[in-house]
Amino acid sequence: MEQAQLPGQWGVLPCDKRFVLGVEIAGRGQRVVLAEPSGRIVAEAHSIDASAPAPVVVDTIRGLIDQACSSIQVDLSEIWRIGIAFGGPVDAARGVTLLSHRAPGFENFPLVNLLEEAVGIPSVLENDARAAAVGEASYGAARGCADVVYVHLGAGVGGGIIVDGRLVDGASGTAGEIGHMVVSVGGPICSCGKPGHLEAYASAPAIVNNFRERLRTARREVIDAWSAPGAITVGAIFERARAGDEIAREVVTETVRVLGLAIANLITVLNPAAVIVGGPVAEVGALLMDPLGARVRQYSYPASVRRLRLSTAQFRGDSAILGAVALALRGDEVR
Repeated sequence: MEQAQLPGQWGVLPCDKRFVLGVEIAGRGQRVVLAEPSGRIVAEAHSIDASAPAPVVVDTIRGLIDQACSSIQVDLSEIWRIGIAFGGPVDAARGVTLLSHRAPGFENFPLVNLLEEAVGIPSVLENDARAAAVGEASYGAARGCADVVYVHLGAGVGGGIIVDGRLVDGASGTAGEIGHMVVSVGGPICSCGKPGHLEAYASAPAIVNNFRERLRTARREVIDAWSAPGAITVGAIFERARAGDEIAREVVTETVRVLGLAIANLITVLNPAAVIVGGPVAEVGALLMDPLGARVRQYSYPASVRRLRLSTAQFRGDSAILGAVALALRGDEVR
């Protein structure tokens, strides 16, 4: 993991506490990191069982906490708080997970209460995309910005909104569900069942599916060029678009256009200092960000983009767990 650190005593813990814990429960399994008040990671442990049921996950996290702490001989009494980034919708105020698309048992699951009972350490819970927004604002590409929009492009499309240094949860805890913005009337069906949502255009599966549908009617030589097992990936589509592949270029153009429209609307309404794009799709880098930047500026209200920072996430797959660390350190200051 790339090390994150802030200067000075950004996190000041009680005198008998030396560390906080960050926990991530997501598509790659469960991860635990031990961090100092500066945000520096000093130990970590992980499990790759992403499909484990909710009660098993609590036991796994307890074991990972013990593993991370014992690796540098830290006692649980030295830990102030735990921040949890969860890959699914949550009720952060109640410390309850609402749903997981990967594992059973997380429906209305009291994760915070059960983890606190297991380890005796106060804990705070947040959706992983909103946690990633906090991570990038605290340590990464949006560091120093009080107003931030984070857009996550992965298996779905999520996000987080920070206004005046505080994470926006919304009245029912769904603020930042950027993937469910309507970007077309009667467009493709989103994973939630409604048509025309951003996720149906800009998630990794949507990009690949869009390409596959167009490839069906292509010339035989074009189909044969993509026939190798595993050939159709988001990265390959963007690379082939740059090389002149007609179908790949069509898909990339549509993806960038729709994503640019959605981000431009967020910029015009919220006027953030930074928009950070993270997740696997963003890892294609300039192949996405260069045309996206042009579209965003084309569609946005001009004054809103005058001081805008638009970039990919600094920490890639680590943004969420670093956000969990920041949530543990900052507590109520982030809301």
